[in-house]
Amino acid sequence: MKKDGFREKLRYAFDNYMGKGTLALIGMLFLITAIVVIIAGILGSAGQTDTSVGNNIWMSLMHALDAGTLAGDDTSRIGFVILMSIVTICGIFVTSILIGIISTGFEEKLNSLRKGFSRVVENRHTVIIGFNDGIYTVLKEIIEANSNEKNGRILVVGTEDKEVMDEEIRNHIDDFKTTKVICRSGDPTHSAVLAMSAVENARSIVINEEDDFMIIKIILSVVAYLKEKQAFENDAHITATIHDKKYLQAALIAAEGKAEIIYFKEVIARVIANTCRQPGLSNVLTGVFSFEGDEFYFERFPELTGKKFGDVLNLFKKATVRGICKAAAGGSAAGENAAAGSAGFGTPLLNPPMDTVIEEGDAIIHLSEDNGVSFPAASLPTVNIRDKVSNMQIPEETENNLLILGHNESLPLILRELDDFLPKGSKVVIACYSLPEEAETEWKHFENLEVMLKEADIYDRPVLEELLTPNVRNILLLSDRSDDEDADSRSLILLLQLREISNVRHADFNITSEMNSAENQRLLRVTKVNDFIVGSSITNLIMSQISENRHLKEFLTMLLVEEGSEFYMKPSLKYVRPDAEVSFYEMTEIVKNHNEIFMGYKKNENGEMKIVVNPDKAGTMRFRPEDKIIVIAEDGR
Repeated sequence: MKKDGFREKLRYAFDNYMGKGTLALIGMLFLITAIVVIIAGILGSAGQTDTSVGNNIWMSLMHALDAGTLAGDDTSRIGFVILMSIVTICGIFVTSILIGIISTGFEEKLNSLRKGFSRVVENRHTVIIGFNDGIYTVLKEIIEANSNEKNGRILVVGTEDKEVMDEEIRNHIDDFKTTKVICRSGDPTHSAVLAMSAVENARSIVINEEDDFMIIKIILSVVAYLKEKQAFENDAHITATIHDKKYLQAALIAAEGKAEIIYFKEVIARVIANTCRQPGLSNVLTGVFSFEGDEFYFERFPELTGKKFGDVLNLFKKATVRGICKAAAGGSAAGENAAAGSAGFGTPLLNPPMDTVIEEGDAIIHLSEDNGVSFPAASLPTVNIRDKVSNMQIPEETENNLLILGHNESLPLILRELDDFLPKGSKVVIACYSLPEEAETEWKHFENLEVMLKEADIYDRPVLEELLTPNVRNILLLSDRSDDEDADSRSLILLLQLREISNVRHADFNITSEMNSAENQRLLRVTKVNDFIVGSSITNLIMSQISENRHLKEFLTMLLVEEGSEFYMKPSLKYVRPDAEVSFYEMTEIVKNHNEIFMGYKKNENGEMKIVVNPDKAGTMRFRPEDKIIVIAEDGR
């Protein structure tokens, strides 16, 4: 085997040194300059008795640094002039290289900063991992949640260039309020990127990815990194969404109790099942799931200890009490006023029995403008409901007929949720262009639902008119989630057709439409749709809420399932006489007597649907027979 010679070894060492970066190159140039200056100074002193070696070295250095020094040399000393000319040329050469190296190094550093490779020095910030269209909803919500803080910080980690992310965020968000959004670029599964993002100092981590495998991999990476930094036990938590149920358990195992995992299809199925039965409910859900306006908070009020839950409902003028969160074993003391996100909370109780006693350490779950702004009054207001309560008996709903146009993978879940909510004998007609193989087995066998399947071109006007039989009042349009833009376009065509049929027949349909893109919301105004649901937006709203307070996951889930209490819109005649002017203190008391919680109301004004949630209780209102009262109740009766 041939051995490398000295020349090859020297070149290899030189190449390795050159690859060490800007500082190494600058050091090498200074060394070369020093050698040239010293040698020239020594040679310039040869045969000279009037100057010392040190003085000649100094003169050599001046020639290397400033080419103009050469003009002052004594031309009678030809050898010295030639020597100093060589030094000057070497100085010019080295200076030129030095300027180039510094300029290149500075440019590389700027590029690195622009691309988002520098370490973040933040504390109690929110880290969002993943950059896609869903991030704008999450950002807007957390920015709104941070609006009562002076220096909110959100760190976005994506594989895109920092400049691209910065520009897209600026294009979609107009007002950042008190929050600064910082972007960093890199692979979030690498510990170096997590270290750059200061994940160990974050107050919460939101995983905004669409691929379940990537989500689980990121969860594993974050958990491993936090353990490495001995930060696993801090109060930060991970929030993520899983799209396929078979990966849900794997995500929970990977998180080791550090994450709140949302199953996307189940959430959307529950929202759709609740909404298509009660027109306008999507607006209520969007409002309570959003930080814009009023939102949920868990707070402890020691002065309420010993009071009954029913007596607390009217103690808050501008907040609606929803329930109680019992103190967990070893939780915070009762004297602590714990805002949303605090530790020490146990299982939330939504609409518990009115005689439930609030114990030491229990938190009040309430809908309020912000945390820390609602305080109970010292005494209950005086209310007089004697002549205002309605004695009218509202007939119970015996059946509910629903027409479903289109299908997607959430339909079996939606039908199962509807089967829990709807009375026995309710009829559901499912019409779509092509029925999948599992339709006969997964879509037809339910306890309360009678399901009919029709394979038809639902975009054909005569076919659509035939499907809209006289007993159809509720219509649900399901979107093909695999093809966002074209699916939304097809839904808009259907909605326009339905509006025209409604006008011709003078019929009033309650239409709920699922959409893929929130950008198409403005186009729905001309179609007279009662509700529209953007699945990704709803889940992003819920993720944002849970990222701020992980205890909300169980509570928000309770609002959507049939067990226990959930949202209902009930006729106003069930509660109050149509000629009576009532305050919302009085409405709260009237609804409480039904073991329900008054949340707000729905009215139609000038052909527009108006929904108000959490009204100021000092306000008054006259309700018409067609108006609805929004309540939290155990059933829809």
